[in-house]
Amino acid sequence: MSNPQIEQLLAKARAGKPDAQFLLSQIRRQEGDMEDMLLWLQKACANELPDALGAMGQCYEKGQGVAVDMAVAMQHYDRAAEAGSDLAAFQKAQLLYKSRHGSQHAEQIRELLVAAAAADVVPALRVLAYLASQQVSGHVLAIDCLQRSAALGDPVSAFMLGWCLSQGASEQTAAGEAVHWLQLAARAQFPFAANLLASLGNQQPVAPAPPANSRIDFERPFPLFPAARDIEREVFSEDPPITLFRQVLDIVDCAYLIFLSTPYLKRAHVIDPDGNKSGMVSKVRTSMSTYIPFEIVDFIGRYIELKIVVETGEDLLSSEPMSILRYAPGEYYRPHFDYFNPRLNVSDELLEDGGQRTASAVTYLSVPTAGGGTSFPKLNITVPPLAGGTLWFRNCLNDGQVDERSLHAGDTVIDGEKWVVTKWFRERPTQYLQI
Repeated sequence: MSNPQIEQLLAKARAGKPDAQFLLSQIRRQEGDMEDMLLWLQKACANELPDALGAMGQCYEKGQGVAVDMAVAMQHYDRAAEAGSDLAAFQKAQLLYKSRHGSQHAEQIRELLVAAAAADVVPALRVLAYLASQQVSGHVLAIDCLQRSAALGDPVSAFMLGWCLSQGASEQTAAGEAVHWLQLAARAQFPFAANLLASLGNQQPVAPAPPANSRIDFERPFPLFPAARDIEREVFSEDPPITLFRQVLDIVDCAYLIFLSTPYLKRAHVIDPDGNKSGMVSKVRTSMSTYIPFEIVDFIGRYIELKIVVETGEDLLSSEPMSILRYAPGEYYRPHFDYFNPRLNVSDELLEDGGQRTASAVTYLSVPTAGGGTSFPKLNITVPPLAGGTLWFRNCLNDGQVDERSLHAGDTVIDGEKWVVTKWFRERPTQYLQI
């Protein structure tokens, strides 16, 4: 907006126009002026503007300009949804879903999600499509939702639709349409979109024809939570237990976690060997990393996370947030333990939330063409990286004492890039799930 337009908007906001107050708050957000953003957003909320109430809920959920408070976030989503905000209805469903009692709200979550998708809320359409795609009987619903959300400009949906079409998941499958959607995703730099395009060869893009029937049958069933599957596994050691679970995640899952985490990546830290602090940069670990805390994890991220939890037989309540690692060529993580060293002072603080790390689940999102395995030097075991596979191992003995045989390393990546997501599990429930 030009300066004269901003001045006009400011005059309207000062005159008490809630639409102007809300718009001004979003401009201030983009400018990074969180104090002024909050000032105008609060004024718009005082006028019960639905979009403003939903935006304030996001502020409390993400900790933007205010302290994180999930209960207050939910209150704002409630008010916004009651005032007619379909987006807030979706945001409420998402916050309920990722709470520790999500399964107890399954019916309400489903109703809110379907209502938001029927109102063409893009994130709701995307989520509903993802959930429907988890079972063969849901592919028609998935394709219908993806066609609508991709046409509305969502690069995630464009990737998912391109992948589904390229896999022959629908009677509407056409390689040219798959190329069309994957090109849109690739232009947005969505992970793996360029790789899938390359796999389709010289196929020319074909713009999809408008669907003959634009109505979506939202009555079709879809799963809200993943169920355990009888997937193939390879046992590398029974004592201590080291198991590789194959095909826990698919390419959509892997791409989505990379997409979700990329904006937050930074140089990975290690625990200070002198025991004085929990995070420091070291040559022991040269990768990039980030956590996906409760404030950041979303509907699809939680479903993917639950896939890992369910297959390994662990408990989400006793887990830490997902940790994402990216290894470029030449990067590594020297032999280390995942458990907290009981001899270090810093471990006392770390152990307070859930106790010792009893198990680790390392899932490979992207594998290099050479190197990048996970090795256990005390056991003379090296597990090669497997895309979508989860390497699970215990860090403690059955009596709870740490097991030094769990010493392991992320071997040097020689060629290509390696991405992994790690879930660590504790003795007791942690504070990860904030509501």
